[in-house]
Amino acid sequence: MRNIHVKVVSNQETAPLCFRMVLSGPFENFYLQPGQFIMLRIGNGYDPLLRRPFAAYKVKTLKGISLEIFYAVVGHGTRIMSRIRPDAELELLGPLGNGFRIPDRTTGALIVAGGMGIVPLRALIYKLLDTQIHSIHLFMGSKSASHLLFHKEFQDNEILLHVSTEDGSNGHHGLITELFSHFLENHPLKKDNNVCFTCGPSSMLQTVASIASRYRLPCQVSLESRMACGIGACLGCAVKLRNHSCSSSSPENYGRVCIDGPVFDAREVEW
Repeated sequence: MRNIHVKVVSNQETAPLCFRMVLSGPFENFYLQPGQFIMLRIGNGYDPLLRRPFAAYKVKTLKGISLEIFYAVVGHGTRIMSRIRPDAELELLGPLGNGFRIPDRTTGALIVAGGMGIVPLRALIYKLLDTQIHSIHLFMGSKSASHLLFHKEFQDNEILLHVSTEDGSNGHHGLITELFSHFLENHPLKKDNNVCFTCGPSSMLQTVASIASRYRLPCQVSLESRMACGIGACLGCAVKLRNHSCSSSSPENYGRVCIDGPVFDAREVEW
């Protein structure tokens, strides 16, 4: 974990209320695993006071290594963030948390992403490809076609895409969990060699976990949670677990998303 001073290279809207921010800084030895996150200080003053958690992706360019963040404008802090101009100086803390784990015998992956949940899963997809796991089914759900991030990028990399939109503007008209359930119902898998990875809204994660359990499919969930510190001190991101197997000193079965997660075995979470 390091505290790094960075500079904004660009900050542009790529979809309705969705922005891509590129940061430059000393990232050569900044080892960010898929599923880990950073805490970004948006300004130098007291508004907003707290850092914000973001998934980030390292990008190699001719000018060096940059860090890429995709975020949706959902509140006061991200609204301020969307107005940040190039050359602004920011501060980030990371890498933080525990990322996705790829079991040794994995030969295939089923990835379920809801909305902005595709952002932390993007790095995982490329890590799977780098480890010669090419049987990847990606289930992407969003509000509309205009909100589908990285759609063409994944098509160009020959990822097997299953798309749903709530307004029916692309793919299945409905929820991505419907497509996921239908796929498992009609495509028998070797459960020991396939793993499900998912990130998105809590209600979607709960449904994906239930579907995976029904088919005895190992499933890892990346939980989204409000965070104040990102290092386990404030207890603001506590989540109820079935088994007291995490590092929390609490006598109750709670884990902290920031240090025990954000990635959990779906069977550990008390939905």
